[in-house]
Amino acid sequence: MSTLDDVKEVTLPERRYIGMAITSPFAAHDPKRVEQLQKLFLSRRFEIKGLLDAETYVCPSFVCEQLFTYLFCMEVNQLSAVPEGMIGFAIPEQRYATVRASGADPYDLLHAYLKAKGQQNNKRGMALEVYRVHKPVWPDEVDVYIPLL
Repeated sequence: MSTLDDVKEVTLPERRYIGMAITSPFAAHDPKRVEQLQKLFLSRRFEIKGLLDAETYVCPSFVCEQLFTYLFCMEVNQLSAVPEGMIGFAIPEQRYATVRASGADPYDLLHAYLKAKGQQNNKRGMALEVYRVHKPVWPDEVDVYIPLL
C-alpha cells in the first residue's frame, strides 16, 4: 500500500497535447460519457501525428465548483496538425506532486501529502493522469500529478 513517502515532487517542462475533451456539471456527472469518449479517443489516437510516446496517453483535468473537464490526449512534438474534432494545447512548465498509488486513492494520498508539507494545489493548473495504452489499470498502473503553487 502506498504511503506519503511514495509521493515525489517534480518539475515537468512545457508539453504539447492533442486530444478530446468532455465537460460535465458536477451535479449531473455521468461516468458512462467519459468511458464513451475514452473508447472514441483510443480508436482515433492513430490520427494524431508527431507522437512522443505511442504507448502512453495523458488525461489532464481541471475543475471549478460547477464543472469538471477531463481530456484524453497524446503528447506531441508540435500542434500544427490537429485532427478534426480534437483540440491541441500546451501546458507550461509546472511543479507537481506525483505518485503511483497501490491500494489507495492517489488524489487522497497527494492531498494528504500537501497538507503534511504545508503546500497548496495550484487550482489554475491541470492535474494529470498518465496511463499505459495496453494496461490502463486505475489506480495501480497510473501516475497521477497535481500542480503545486
